[in-house]
Amino acid sequence: MTQENEFEDVEMTLGEPEFNAMLMQMTHEVNASNASEYNFMGNTTQEVGENVWAVPAYLSDEYALFFLYTEIDTGDWVLAFSEADLGEGQFNLGTPMTTGEGLNKLFEQDPDRAKMVLSFVNDMEKAGEGMWRMVEQ
Repeated sequence: MTQENEFEDVEMTLGEPEFNAMLMQMTHEVNASNASEYNFMGNTTQEVGENVWAVPAYLSDEYALFFLYTEIDTGDWVLAFSEADLGEGQFNLGTPMTTGEGLNKLFEQDPDRAKMVLSFVNDMEKAGEGMWRMVEQ
């Protein structure tokens, strides 16, 4: 088995702890000219910090999860997630988590929405906008 296909036969499923190690690495940055391509379910992707763009993935009275498109220390752009505390017209984002961990947290809250969000992320991969990779946790 070559180094390239070492993980080819690894199959991870939404909801399994191993899925937490999955990260969607973007093939390009998110910026003002392309942010609208990442709007989700009528919500607008907004810049919330330097090189940090967010859009709600799930909002309820009890739980809020946001997509985070951000540049990491390596200079790569990734799709992460962040839980949020919602206030009156404002939100405070928590610590970013891997794509897989965010999807697993959402799966605990609403499995159907988690599957819909995973489909959205997988469509990005199919369009050549990102690729799944496994990270050390």
